[in-house]
Amino acid sequence: MSTKQWSLTLFALVPLAAGFSARAQLTTTKQPTARQITAKKAPAAGSVVVHLHRWVEPGEQALSVLVPQGWIAEGGVVRIDPRKGPTNSVGAKIDVTIKKDQAGSVMIHWFPNITYKDPRGFGGLPGFPVGSNYMGSMVYPLQDPHSFLLQVGLRLKRPQAQNIQVTERKPLTELAQKYQQQATMPNIQYQAGMMTVTYDEGGAHYTEKMMAVIEYVSGQGLGMWTNHQTLAVRAPTAEIHQMAPLMDVIVDSLKGNPQWVAAENQGAAQRARNSLETQRYLQDQRHQMVERQREVNAEARHSHWLEITGQDDYVNPHTGKVEQGSNEYSHRWENSSGDVIYTNNPDYDPTRDDSLQGRTDYKVTPLRPR
Repeated sequence: MSTKQWSLTLFALVPLAAGFSARAQLTTTKQPTARQITAKKAPAAGSVVVHLHRWVEPGEQALSVLVPQGWIAEGGVVRIDPRKGPTNSVGAKIDVTIKKDQAGSVMIHWFPNITYKDPRGFGGLPGFPVGSNYMGSMVYPLQDPHSFLLQVGLRLKRPQAQNIQVTERKPLTELAQKYQQQATMPNIQYQAGMMTVTYDEGGAHYTEKMMAVIEYVSGQGLGMWTNHQTLAVRAPTAEIHQMAPLMDVIVDSLKGNPQWVAAENQGAAQRARNSLETQRYLQDQRHQMVERQREVNAEARHSHWLEITGQDDYVNPHTGKVEQGSNEYSHRWENSSGDVIYTNNPDYDPTRDDSLQGRTDYKVTPLRPR
């Protein structure tokens, strides 16, 4: 992927904080906006007062978000071990959860962007089954946004969920178009969608609203796909509408650190170049290994052929070319005309043989070194 594409792994931080409101896509009924909430006058006596503090991502100060007092903020920047492969290790991942309590009864989760390898991209070649690792990407069939949210976002992250019901599926055409406008190559396509599900977990009945953008890079044997701007919010079904305004405030408050984003893009670009150089080096080494193995195999086949035909390889002392000749004799001589003499007599010298009518250009033909 290009440097521009790697910067898209951070793109999700920007629309949430400056321009595109994710929670507007996740709410099915109109709720007061964050600005309307914060613009209200001091609450009347006896009403609820919500104190929020700005939590800064502790690892690299990559982002900040408002968190209600007493709530829990977890996660932050995640970096994949490059030894697993370059695909997901070049750029940083953001995995942040804001929750009301340890059980996450009310929870907001920003998922990391992960790149997968569509098995169809192998062109039918075996060796990489679903679930295996291909250059740092899990081999997994391409998913549309709704399938991804259900299979990965919900079933994987909520393994204890039971009685799952999908109550709403909706394409987010405008969001997909925004991403499509950012595309740097014609073979990149985007889909975006949201869904609402209900389920039982830990004795409570929950409603969860989720959204995701799926990027698919096709052609040239690629078949790589990535989830972007993946967000999930949940609350007990009986409280979902009551909690919606507060969750709106939290989602709207997410801010990326511009200095971190700039530095990360620069670092990711350098890591991408280093990764490309490493891949080229490894490919060259593999090519050399294959060539050496091919030569070894060819030599073995040739040696076997010489053995069964009673021959050996000799170096023509006049031309330097390799020739095949009988291996039944201990000495072989050849002149510039290509005439050959074989003998087992260690004392015989054709240059002194009067019967050869003065041909004194016979030379010993040595065996080809192996």
